[in-house]
Amino acid sequence: MDYFVEITKSNIDNYLGEYELIVCKIRNSRIRAKQIAILEVIFSQIDNNILFIKNSPLGDIKGIVSFFCPKKNLYVFRERLHYLGYCDTFYLLDFENVSNEKIIELNSINPLFWKGKAFTIRHFFSQNENVYIQQSPHVREFKIACNDGETKTIHGYRGDGSELGKRALPVEDARCMVNLSLPTKNKRMIDPFAGGGGIIYLHKYIVPGGTMTSIDIDPVLKPGLEYYGASHHVTNVVEIDFPQNSFDSVITETPFSAQATDTIIKGLKSLNSCLSKDGVFVIMCGKDQGKSINTAMTELGNFYLFSQEIDRKGIDVEIQIWHKSNELIEQMENFISVLRKIH
Repeated sequence: MDYFVEITKSNIDNYLGEYELIVCKIRNSRIRAKQIAILEVIFSQIDNNILFIKNSPLGDIKGIVSFFCPKKNLYVFRERLHYLGYCDTFYLLDFENVSNEKIIELNSINPLFWKGKAFTIRHFFSQNENVYIQQSPHVREFKIACNDGETKTIHGYRGDGSELGKRALPVEDARCMVNLSLPTKNKRMIDPFAGGGGIIYLHKYIVPGGTMTSIDIDPVLKPGLEYYGASHHVTNVVEIDFPQNSFDSVITETPFSAQATDTIIKGLKSLNSCLSKDGVFVIMCGKDQGKSINTAMTELGNFYLFSQEIDRKGIDVEIQIWHKSNELIEQMENFISVLRKIH
């Protein structure tokens, strides 16, 4: 499978007969991360045979990406749109029932024609903003262990504010990272730097039947991570040993402090041996940690798929994706080369 298509006047009818054309609008907070947004949609729908449209319609509108979805898979495709992190509003291009209706938020300055065919933009799906707000680290419920041995329920836990303490991971990033781990087939995950549990919380939302394991050295966090459904270990990741084939994915936001880089690398090496043969690493790290992690993952024999820098309100970070097997890497080679040219 090529994962993408380039449409011409001569082949457009072949696709419009079998597929629906869906336009996805990227959240304003991640509008510069278009490449990862595209990859998130592809990986969340990996079994639905969707195709990224290289030469998308409505090209004059900022922050949109387009896909063909087989008509037979449209219902499943739509249901999974609830879980995306970087895209939140979706439209269908109707080439059969053309009218003069306008959608203000997608009001192209160009005539609504693509490859010689007129179309109408119709609203397809919007994520529930109330769900997004309730999942926010500023709002959602968490539990912490107190010095007196009691457990306290709080809302809006954001770490201790120290350089090594965990910052609150935005909902869009946590959702995106879970989706990048191929959640339709990878159900067993571990977060070795779990902090306030944003990835754990959103993994349960996206993969309700999955199993979650978390690690963090701070004992204060244990009640909250177990409350979110994780099997939690209060320890340093380099000091724990799991059997082979314990997990399908490592999904984590590392501590961004430079003094944590050595521990991060040792932890990834420790987890590498207990990941399944087709296992996936999805790692958000500080930009200045990226090179060291890249070197370590390569030395472990893992295969690099993609990375992109993300601006977290002045914090320069990047998301890296690595696979233990090169099977999907080889399948996606042409698609990734196209993806790198999308801006």
